[in-house]
Amino acid sequence: MSMIQVKIPQNLSLINALNFCNRLWDLEHSDEYAFDFVNLCRVEPFTMAYVANELKRFRETKPKSKFTALNHKNKSYAAHMGFFRAFGLKFGNEPGEAAGSSTYLPLTILNVAELKKEATDSYDHVGNVIEAKSERIAKILTRLEDGDLVDTLTFSIREILRNVVEHSDSEVIEYCAQYWPTKNLVEFAVLDTGNGIKHGLSTNPYLKIKDERDALHLAMLPGVSGKMFKGVKKRRDDEWQNSGFGLYMTSRICRNGGDFFIASNDKSILLDRTSKQDLECKYKGTALRLRIDTSRISTYSEMLAQYRTEGYEAAKKFSGKDAIEPSIASTMLARDFQET
Repeated sequence: MSMIQVKIPQNLSLINALNFCNRLWDLEHSDEYAFDFVNLCRVEPFTMAYVANELKRFRETKPKSKFTALNHKNKSYAAHMGFFRAFGLKFGNEPGEAAGSSTYLPLTILNVAELKKEATDSYDHVGNVIEAKSERIAKILTRLEDGDLVDTLTFSIREILRNVVEHSDSEVIEYCAQYWPTKNLVEFAVLDTGNGIKHGLSTNPYLKIKDERDALHLAMLPGVSGKMFKGVKKRRDDEWQNSGFGLYMTSRICRNGGDFFIASNDKSILLDRTSKQDLECKYKGTALRLRIDTSRISTYSEMLAQYRTEGYEAAKKFSGKDAIEPSIASTMLARDFQET
């Protein structure tokens, strides 16, 4: 009986996590796989969720193989956050079991059908339900009840969660987060097991999309959507109608001192203030990491107004007279547009 031993990297940074998971899928078939966590020291919210998802998927593709874990019982942070249980190891908390604290949220799973049912049962739009959940997340992370930081995080988290619900066809959304006040840094991770960005944009007949890389680069442009394009009637009474500005607006917030990472199936992009990197991956679905420099959050309403204006100008250069104007929801919080 053959066994392959796999060592988890010491530092699960973004690049290390991507490389580790890419190599995972290149492993030869074995009767047994032993994952050794002896070197694991540093783990971040996104990479923890990403690696857990990939380990789970890897196990599911090898139903007849045995899986064991080594040297994992002293990894208290990962165990508390639900990392081990997320990929099937009976150790630590289940995802969502830990209550979290004022600076972190453990791995948590949202059921998309339950989100939609909650909206239906309360005669509300699912966008409002998602925004309420996003605001609770923002308040837990920042230890604040209101202010520009809470509003900015609420907006960013809402747009990412809304994107999953509207486009991915995923049954679940997985998220986790961490706030490092001394570093002025917030990280929010969202992962789904849906069809990816290319599939979501494929309903737009005006887009020429060769692969996931094309789709990712298009999705980051303002006004690019799989649901709103020339010929689709704009519903004047629907502030939540998709306009293709959500990812653009959120990435602009992140790039102001932080960074924005998005993976769609086998391609990914890392964006910061000055650069754009194309990175290879072997994921299934869509995974996003938002890192926001809290020291650079300016007046929330002024910041979004600036990005909206710049985005619409860019959309007009890309699409000309057919450019889609930003929807109300993609440029402000619901409580703001419901008061106007």
